[in-house]
Amino acid sequence: MRQFVSAALALAVVACGEGPNITTLAPGVLAVAVTTGTPSGPYDSQLWIRRYVERFAAEHALTIRWVVVPFHESWTRAGAGEVDLVATNVASFPDRVSPGGTFSAPFLYERRALRIRPVDAGQYDHIDDFVGKRVGVVRGMAAERDVRRRAPAGVEVVTTATFPELYAAFDAGGLDAIAEAEYYALDGSVIPSHGPEVVLVDLHDLTPGQREESVFVVRDASTGLLEAIDAFIARERFPVP
Repeated sequence: MRQFVSAALALAVVACGEGPNITTLAPGVLAVAVTTGTPSGPYDSQLWIRRYVERFAAEHALTIRWVVVPFHESWTRAGAGEVDLVATNVASFPDRVSPGGTFSAPFLYERRALRIRPVDAGQYDHIDDFVGKRVGVVRGMAAERDVRRRAPAGVEVVTTATFPELYAAFDAGGLDAIAEAEYYALDGSVIPSHGPEVVLVDLHDLTPGQREESVFVVRDASTGLLEAIDAFIARERFPVP
């Protein structure tokens, strides 16, 4: 019996040692940058990301400290030592690489789109149809660079700081369309991100023929965290139920 117990304890020690030893800004606490503390509903990508990070933290016995930040340049927060992890749905663009932070493996990808009102379905199909109209974007997002690059002369691009501001302007009739995205799991299946009240047109890749992949940004000094996140992404489909 004593030999059996000793062998079991040895196996337990080995099993615990298989994962990376994670250090964070505060011991036992994972500081995570997000763009909202109150996701708007089941279709909100920030809710999916929040649940995914919660699943990861629970596996590693970490308590989460959520840090709400604007999206613009949120990817710099990890390298600056403000958080251990940036979970603001950052696309892995080369110009978003910042000192002290490293991109994780991708966990989803997106295609660009424009959201219009159901009553306008059939009136708009492509961004070229919005000459003389107003299209809203959130500052710093991939959608902004996409719209500004593709919009012909005569399309008024309206920039807001947050998605709530963008939706409020749209709901009030101040915008004819807003730049959004369709979300996909890594296997190419669509992640339902809206109900029948939402109409998306002009679906396209930001860069033709190339996936726009979303990543976490991990603080380099939070040792073991990147390896743990990448291992989690490799085995845990996004989003979690």
